[in-house]
Amino acid sequence: MSNVGREIRLVMLGESYVGKTSLLYRYMSNCFYENPASTITASFYKKRIVDQTIPTNIQLWDTAGQEKFQSITPLYYKNADIIFIVFSVDSFKSFEKAVSTIDQVRSQKNKPNIILLGNKSDLDNKVKEQAESFSAISSYPLFWVSALNGNGVQETFNQAINDVIRKQTEVKKTKLIKEVEKESTKWCC
Repeated sequence: MSNVGREIRLVMLGESYVGKTSLLYRYMSNCFYENPASTITASFYKKRIVDQTIPTNIQLWDTAGQEKFQSITPLYYKNADIIFIVFSVDSFKSFEKAVSTIDQVRSQKNKPNIILLGNKSDLDNKVKEQAESFSAISSYPLFWVSALNGNGVQETFNQAINDVIRKQTEVKKTKLIKEVEKESTKWCC
């Protein structure tokens, strides 16, 4: 195998103050980033992991949640492999916004893995029933996470990334099989 590896693009979407930046910081450094400044347009981070001796570069995009930046957000999730749509468990408004965001992103041609993250699970969960019902009906996975105490963060990121790696590997195998079949029929009697 080559050392070039894979690229996976992960984009965080959601309202302001739902904890997107804190979740990324928790994933990257396993620390809580208290009172981060609001993200303006988008921030980019990179993390390199090795899966089965194949290096994988994870591009992590933290988008602005403010209304005035919503028109440019599609530029960041256009070629995403994973889209985390984040809401705060103590805010029904942020959950409603997350649901409406799904309508915007599910039309992407590359069909990214869309995953709902209920952040701040260390607080009183005011949207648990609605979120679990929506997830069951829509088939979009839902994970409860806490950037503050780290619950579920590493596991959720790792599972989402591993799912994409598995999907990319299957696509490559399928393409290779088709190429071999195509070549073998060329030389047939």
